[in-house]
Amino acid sequence: MDITLIVTGVIAALIIATLAKSVRIVPQAELQVVERLGRYNRVLSGGLNFIVPFVDTIREKFTTQEQLVNLHPQNVYHKG
Repeated sequence: MDITLIVTGVIAALIIATLAKSVRIVPQAELQVVERLGRYNRVLSGGLNFIVPFVDTIREKFTTQEQLVNLHPQNVYHKG
């Protein structure tokens, strides 16, 4: 009786871990590239996404937010 309880607990833990690994929450201003077995599969956009655990991996994360860049002043020559 004790061994069945332990086996049931281990199986339940594995199922919960697999389900948790299959859900990806991507922030709104971000894109994530998904690879399936090392090849490009798709791009995840912001929100709740599902992937195949242990087969799909997140390869890259890109931000889509505006970024400010400080540039040094430059001279402008007007030909006219």
